[in-house]
Amino acid sequence: MANATKDPPEVSLLATGDAAPAPGTPIVLNAAYFELTGVNLSCFVKHLEVSPENKPVTATTFCAEVDYPSVVKWHLRVTFYQTFAAGSVYQTLNAALQAYNASGQTANFKARPYSAQTQSTTNPVISGQVVPQPFDILIGDAGALSEFPIDWNLIAPPNVDQTGVAATGATAGAPGYFTPSGAATPANLAALSGIVANPATNWATGQYVITADLLANNWNGSAWVAGKHA
Repeated sequence: MANATKDPPEVSLLATGDAAPAPGTPIVLNAAYFELTGVNLSCFVKHLEVSPENKPVTATTFCAEVDYPSVVKWHLRVTFYQTFAAGSVYQTLNAALQAYNASGQTANFKARPYSAQTQSTTNPVISGQVVPQPFDILIGDAGALSEFPIDWNLIAPPNVDQTGVAATGATAGAPGYFTPSGAATPANLAALSGIVANPATNWATGQYVITADLLANNWNGSAWVAGKHA
């Protein structure tokens, strides 16, 4: 009688006691969203990075060399394709820099992995306030795109919001921005009802905020109205 054929042993991806693989899909940044001072600059961003810089303190003794936690600096690093078009890269960065030089006003930024998707647990809004610094105006080789990097420090660790934060305030600017940091942009002029304007007095000429319908709106001292302040 022939020997019975035995099935080969099952191959397991995990050894006994191993944790199950974590769920999720790797992020591919081919359609991310990036906003600086309320301006959507996504179509001019080549590289985006919100990163900590760890600066440990090293204690060297006769026994060993040990690193201890110390200051952590957060950076917003972005590589832009340059354009001088009205309301785009150069004007946005320069306006932020001039506002900081004039009054110490920091610049808000907001990013999320998938621009076409709303804020969610898998598509968080990453936001914060940065200190504008001088930036390269024109760099490039003949026949190549002009691109340049910025490396601006955050004033505090970034906010990573996976649940959604309703806007409660709007700060005047050209354009201004909604608060708190990372807040969802109100849908339209009607959705600005209840949003607290900062300042609460009549906004200055040319100041406005942009709602999700991509239209400008401003505060006239008593109500929200359409357009830039005249």
